[in-house]
Amino acid sequence: MKKLIVDSGSTKTDWALLSAGRLVCRLQTAGLNPSLMTDESITHVLRDELLPALKAFPEFSAAEALDELVFYGAGCRPEQEARMTDLLKQQLSALSVRVASDLLGAAHALCTQEAGIVCILGTGSGSALYDGEKFVQSTPSLGYILGDEGSGGSLGKHLVADVFKGVLPPHLCEAFQADYPIDLPKLIQHVYREPAPNRYLAQFTPFLLRHRQEESIRAFLLNEFRTFFRRNILPYRRPDLAVNFVGSIAALFADELSAAAQLEGFCTGRILRAPLDSLIEQALSPEL
Repeated sequence: MKKLIVDSGSTKTDWALLSAGRLVCRLQTAGLNPSLMTDESITHVLRDELLPALKAFPEFSAAEALDELVFYGAGCRPEQEARMTDLLKQQLSALSVRVASDLLGAAHALCTQEAGIVCILGTGSGSALYDGEKFVQSTPSLGYILGDEGSGGSLGKHLVADVFKGVLPPHLCEAFQADYPIDLPKLIQHVYREPAPNRYLAQFTPFLLRHRQEESIRAFLLNEFRTFFRRNILPYRRPDLAVNFVGSIAALFADELSAAAQLEGFCTGRILRAPLDSLIEQALSPEL
C-alpha cells in the first residue's frame, strides 16, 4: 500500500510517503492554505516543488497510483475541502484523497481515541474540544486580524507594535532594530499591501526566544498566552481536561505556555512541535 500523509500550515507543508509498511521519505514544501491562496499558487507548489522531489523515489514514480492521500491543512474548512481535493487530484494520482483541517490532524496525533482539548499554535492558532472521535465544540480562530491569539502571527504583530510605539524597554527596541533593520514605511507595506502578512509577522518570534529571560519579554509572552486561554479555552468549560498542543510556537515556548495555563486554571498535556511523527507512527502501527 502506497500512502501520502500531509500536515500543512500557512508557512510550510510536511509530506510523508509510506510504502509497503515503511516510511520512504519525508519532504517539506511551502505552506498550502486554500483559504488564503489561489488555485494557481497551490498548483505551483504541488507541481514545481513537491512532484520533482517525490519523483526522485522509485516507490512514488512506479506506475501504480497512490492508494491513499490524507491531507490535514490550515484553512481546510468544510467549504474548501472539495476545492483542495480537486487540486490535489489534478497533480497527484491517488485512488483515495481525504482533506481535513489541520486541527483534526492535531487531534489524531495528540489524543488518538481519547477526549481532550486540542490546540494549534504555529503561524496561526486554533482549538477544539475533542471527544475521541470528533469535535464537539470549537472556538473560532477568526484569523490573524480578529483572533489567532498566541500564534506566531499574533506574537509578531504585538511585538512590532510595542517596538514602534516604544512600549518595550529602550535596550530591547534597539536590539530589535539591530536584528531587523526595517523602517515604518517598509513595515506598513508588508503588513497592509503584500500577501501573507501573518507569515511576515511570525518571522519576528525568534527575537522573543532570544530574549525570553528579560522580565518584559516574559511578561509579554505570559500575557499573550493567558489571552489565548481566556479567549479560546475557557469557553469549553472543561478545566478537567488537559490542553494539548502542536505547533512551533507551542514547542518553543512550552515553559511560558505551561505557566500561563496554570495561572488561568488549566493544565497542559502533550506538546508536539509537529503532528506528523505521531501520524506516521499510527499509520505504520494499525493497532494504535
